[in-house]
Order: sequence, then C-alpha cells, then structure tokens
Amino acid sequence: MSVVLKKSTSEWILDKPYEINRIHLSRTEKCHTHNFVEIVYTYRGRGRHRIDDREYLVEHGDLLIVNYHSNHTVEPIEDLCYVDLMLKPEYISESLRGTEDVFLLLQLQDFTEFNTDAVRTHAFVRLEGEDRKKVETLIEWTEEEQNRRAAGSELVRHAALRLLLGVVFRKMAEDEPRQISVNAAMLRYVEQNCAEPLRLDDLAARCHYTPEHFSRMFKRYAGMTFKDYLVSCRIKRAKRLLRDTELPIERVISECGFSNRTAFFKHFFNAVGQSPLQYRKNQK
Repeated sequence: MSVVLKKSTSEWILDKPYEINRIHLSRTEKCHTHNFVEIVYTYRGRGRHRIDDREYLVEHGDLLIVNYHSNHTVEPIEDLCYVDLMLKPEYISESLRGTEDVFLLLQLQDFTEFNTDAVRTHAFVRLEGEDRKKVETLIEWTEEEQNRRAAGSELVRHAALRLLLGVVFRKMAEDEPRQISVNAAMLRYVEQNCAEPLRLDDLAARCHYTPEHFSRMFKRYAGMTFKDYLVSCRIKRAKRLLRDTELPIERVISECGFSNRTAFFKHFFNAVGQSPLQYRKNQK
C-alpha cells in the first residue's frame, strides 16, 4: 500500500495520485483524516461510517465520498468488506493540482452537468441494478489493471475511474429530489405527518446526521426543538378537527398522534389556555 498513517495527527497520507485497495474490516477504525479523497464502496456485510457530523449505515451497493481532511470513523457491524479508491484531484485533471476538494471535479467540462447541491452536499449514493453492476465492473477492472501493470494499464485505470465518477455523480444528481435536509420541506414533512409516530433519530438517519447534530440544526432552523415543533403541529391539527368536525375526543387524539388522553389534554391546555372541550364549545 502507498498510504501510511501519520500517528501524531491521525492522518492517512497517500504518496501517489491514485490507488485502490480491498479491505475486510474486523474492528473499528478510529477517527482519522486523509490527505486525499476516499471513495468507499461496500461489497459485502454491513457497517457504520461517521463523516464529520453525519452518520451512514452501509450495506452492499452503498458508496460514500469522503473529502479531504474530513473526520472519518468506520465501524464494522457484520462481515464488512469494502473497496477504497484513494485519489487526488490532479489524477483526473492536472488543472486541479494542489486543490483539496473533490467537488472541484464538478467544474471540469466532463462533469459540469452534475454540478448540483445534491451532489456537492450529499456524498452518499445507494447503487442498485444496472448502476451497481457498472460500478462493480469498473472497480474490478481498475483493480485488475493495478495488479497487472501491463502496457496501457495506467490509461485503462484513468479511463475507468472517470467512467465510475460519471456513473456515481449522475446517480447522485438523479437522487436530488429525494434528498432530505433541515429546511422548509422538512418542516412541511413533519407537519403533514405529525399524526405518525415520528422520531428524531429516524429523521436524523434519513438525513445521514447524528441525532445530536440533527437536533441542533433543527432548533437553529425552526426556532424550537423538534419535540416542541411536533407538538405544535399536533395541536394545530387538533384545533382544526375540534373546530371543523364532530369527531369524538378520543378520535381527535388518535388523529393527531398523541399517545393518550392525559398527554393530549395537558399539551392542549398549555398551548391554548383552555381544555379541548371548552375550545370546541367556544368555536360554535
């Protein structure tokens, strides 16, 4: 391997522009950084990657892009085997020599059509079907050429990597409408689904954030905690049902996602200043 760990800084150092390795991880790889871009493709098993404030549960077909100097931890959960493609941007284009940001690749002519917020900010993609087959073929082709060192091997490796990046960036761009983040759309999602048993941990996982980071981001954006916002949405729905329908109280409680009558009456009184029955009567 051409990558070594600088123990004083917990940074992995790559001394060439590109290398690919297959890894079977049996124990947690502690927090570290890289002086290169790391593309991690899961071939088998399951694991957990934490990249800065985001957490990713991965299985076969999942691909992650880890940018320069990101804090990165890998934890195997079940028989985790993955391929590491380690590169520096100048391997793709000499114009990027000395840069330390993988997403500067999106400024190159071949990749400009993929230059979207989804690709730049969500460096994770789940590959299935034909896309998975294409990526695995390109990875295996690159591995074979690296090990053979035959005439033209460098040319083939370079071309295969460009093709692989094209497939991955295209998939990320196509997935843009499905990306979830803490924004106005997230608040609408909570409001529209407030009757469901929404959990902060589940939403954080969908955004690939740790629960702690998601909680901080939600409060910063919404001006209140996730729990308080969820309750406010449920109270808003309860007021509408009490005002506009003749549904019995027990049905209103279930339609608004409250776990029991006591919790509903307590939250409603704290928010409105009167009981649900009084509120309904006053609206007539």
